[in-house]
Amino acid sequence: MNQFLIIVRGSDHSVASPEQMQKRMALFGEWVQKVLNGKYVSGAPLEEADGRLLKSKTEVLTDGPFIESKEMISGYVIIQAEDIQEAVELTKECPLLGQFQLEVRKLKPM
Repeated sequence: MNQFLIIVRGSDHSVASPEQMQKRMALFGEWVQKVLNGKYVSGAPLEEADGRLLKSKTEVLTDGPFIESKEMISGYVIIQAEDIQEAVELTKECPLLGQFQLEVRKLKPM
């Protein structure tokens, strides 16, 4: 079994109400339980307000956020799947799709 990283791109934190965010999290939980069915490894949203982009040990280029909100990385999910096709099919069922762009990448075993 391989692991895949789903990168959640985009941001609507400033426009989503607490009720909308709670509903989204409930739908996300259902997706993890029903669709992923044991294939979920981990995931988390990222803090929108704070971050640093490092170029070297001595140079901090930018205090974040760093790019346009539509390109911003809002969170991640790690899942298990046989191959990229299965990972993409599982991701297509994610309730975040449509509100956010989801990028699927295979993790290299270390």
